[in-house]
Amino acid sequence: MVLKLRQLIPPLTARTPDGRTVQAWDYKQKKCLVIVFLHAGCRRCVDFLGRLADRAVDLREREAVALVIYSEAPPLGGNFPAAVGVAWDVSGKSQREFLGEEAFGPAGQEQVGVFVADRYGELRAQWSGKHEDALPQIGAVLQWLSQIQMECEECFPPEWKPES
Repeated sequence: MVLKLRQLIPPLTARTPDGRTVQAWDYKQKKCLVIVFLHAGCRRCVDFLGRLADRAVDLREREAVALVIYSEAPPLGGNFPAAVGVAWDVSGKSQREFLGEEAFGPAGQEQVGVFVADRYGELRAQWSGKHEDALPQIGAVLQWLSQIQMECEECFPPEWKPES
C-alpha cells in the first residue's frame, strides 16, 4: 500500500476523450471521489467499468463521482453517465502517485487500484494489486461512500446533549 488512509490524495490530472483536462481537485468540497486505475486491454476491467456505470445513480445519491483512469487511450465506445468519467494519463504520473513505482513494468501498467476519497480529498478506502482480482465489489465502494456521507458534519444536524 503506497498511500496511508486519512491522508490527502495526491494530485491527479488526466485527459478525457473529448480533450478536456480533469483534475481530482475539480471536485474538492463538492463531491466524494472514487478514483479507479484500470488496464486498457483487460476484460475484467471493462466489466468493472460497466458495473460502475450501471451504479451511477447510486454514486449520485451518495454525492460522488468516479474517475476511471487509464495509462493509454482506452478502446471504449459509448457514453458514460455524468457520475462516471473516463480519462487517461499517458505520463503515468497519477498511476505512480497512487499505485507506487511498481505500477509499471516492461509491458506497461501492471497494477490496478480503486481509491475512495471524501469531498475534502482525504483517502478513506483503497484496494490495489497486480491483478484484476484486486478490484473490489462495487457494493464495497458504495458502502464506503455511504459511511462517508453518514459522517458528514453538514449532512445531519448535530446531537445536542442537555446540560446536567
